[in-house]
Amino acid sequence: MLKDKRSLILRLLLIPAALLLVLSIRFYRDNKEFTDFTGEMFRSEITGNTLNLHYTLSNPKSFGIEDYPITLGDAAPDSLAQGISTLENYRNSLSQISRKSLSDKNKLTYDILSSYLDIQHQGKDYALYSEPLGPTIGTQAQLPVLLAEYGFRSAEDVKEYLTLISQMDTYYASILDFEKAKSEAGLFMSDRAADNIISQCRAFIDADENFLLPIFDENIEAMECFSKPQKDSLKAKHKKLVKNHVIPAYQLLINGLTALKGTGKNSGGLAYFEHGKEYYEYLVKDTTGCYDSIAEIENRIKEQLLADFRELQELIAAHPEVFSSSAAGNTAEPTDILKELQQKCIEDFPAPPSVSCDVKYVHKSLEDFLSPAFYLTPPVDNLSSNVIYINNISGYSPLELYTTLAHEGYPGHLYQTVYSGSVPSNEVRSILNFGGYVEGWATYVEMYSYSTANVDSVTADLNRLNRSIILGISSALDIAIHYRGCTREQAEAYLSKVGFQSAAAADSLYDMIIEAPANYLKYYVGYLCFMDLRDAVKEQQGEDFTLKEFHKDVLEIGPAPFSVLEQYLLQTSETETASTQEPVS
Repeated sequence: MLKDKRSLILRLLLIPAALLLVLSIRFYRDNKEFTDFTGEMFRSEITGNTLNLHYTLSNPKSFGIEDYPITLGDAAPDSLAQGISTLENYRNSLSQISRKSLSDKNKLTYDILSSYLDIQHQGKDYALYSEPLGPTIGTQAQLPVLLAEYGFRSAEDVKEYLTLISQMDTYYASILDFEKAKSEAGLFMSDRAADNIISQCRAFIDADENFLLPIFDENIEAMECFSKPQKDSLKAKHKKLVKNHVIPAYQLLINGLTALKGTGKNSGGLAYFEHGKEYYEYLVKDTTGCYDSIAEIENRIKEQLLADFRELQELIAAHPEVFSSSAAGNTAEPTDILKELQQKCIEDFPAPPSVSCDVKYVHKSLEDFLSPAFYLTPPVDNLSSNVIYINNISGYSPLELYTTLAHEGYPGHLYQTVYSGSVPSNEVRSILNFGGYVEGWATYVEMYSYSTANVDSVTADLNRLNRSIILGISSALDIAIHYRGCTREQAEAYLSKVGFQSAAAADSLYDMIIEAPANYLKYYVGYLCFMDLRDAVKEQQGEDFTLKEFHKDVLEIGPAPFSVLEQYLLQTSETETASTQEPVS
């Protein structure tokens, strides 16, 4: 009898052990299936464009990437159709993987990737509505800078760079094929926009010396793996490629856009295109990472604008002398300002990893067309070297330079990139774009930086409110133009009412919004989402809330849609997770 009891106890003990083994096997299997899928997706996507590969990875071999085509990609419509097919395959493959058995780290990646692919799916019918060209953020403006900053880590990098340079005319020809398809679909840009791009291309061609030449020569001279004759040969080859492929690429754009002028019938916003409003709804979700309706976003913008205007009026009433006070702020060099910002943000932000940062200035031939400042992200496997570009034509005041470097450097883009990048995560996340998180964070900390600037608090608040109001007005106008059909004349009348005294400035703002729909929302709506998340977490945690811990949690989750951030920051239950995702159509 005793033996039977022992046998029963043994069997009861063995059942949980067996179940544990089954669960362990399932856990290993499902997680391996997921990481195999994401790894294959990462390698496939990153090798489709050598420029992206070079800027994402410093050592592709460590990620199992050895043989890959050297290419700038293909912008032709046929290539885009193939991309849509690939997207659907990714969605189907992901849907076959069970989320329940994944590790916490993989669940986060799964939620982010699922949300990202669902939003991309919503935009599959609007490929021709996108615009690769534009005076400020278009390919023809950005590509030369990316090539100029193409780091030569080895002789192989030089070979890849020269191959990419040789493909520029072919690549720009594929962009023109896309523009022709837009024209045939009735979606081509206005003559005004075409003239602006043509003007920029001419400025690039007419420069006394193309800025790619001296930068390449300087970089080659610094490489010890080449002899003097080899360096001279490479310089001569590069000069020939610029003459025969780069300059002709820009002439090709000039000729192609000139030929297509007159086929663009819409000089207003997306609302005037067939299905333009639907495209804008998708674009706002994709650009901001906020999945609220346009009406909800519009109301949130108006709410913040009213609050800022009210605070500004109260500030002026209490301190009428504020407009006569000096806003000089910090007059230090950019590198010294970055060091100062790094020290000042320690109180409310976790300590960042130690990295270096070079501050460079936009080449004169591009000053009229590039952003006031921008940060070039380093490879995810080598975050130690960072670059911030400043555009001298912007004419920064000391306070503006300080807050701009907060946006681009600490605790902005540079800080967010290296901190989030130091947290182990799935490599597939490095190829996903969440502009609302990235630019929203930088804008959020830019507003914070006014409180640490070397000016009195009243001056700081005045400038912070002014910056927030301008972004808010621009964002509200973006929706009015692209979703409500606001005309140039109506926009100018509205801007005049809210303080824009210059008709030329109002005209310029309208052009920028037409060029890049939802671009302002990426900054401002992202900023508002971070403020709302902070307030929601503070309300949930009560006395336990600290700003430093909130920032740490945001940074450790990393770039993601705001629905996913909210889910993890507010610790909502898994049963609520599905409701934060967009329905699959």
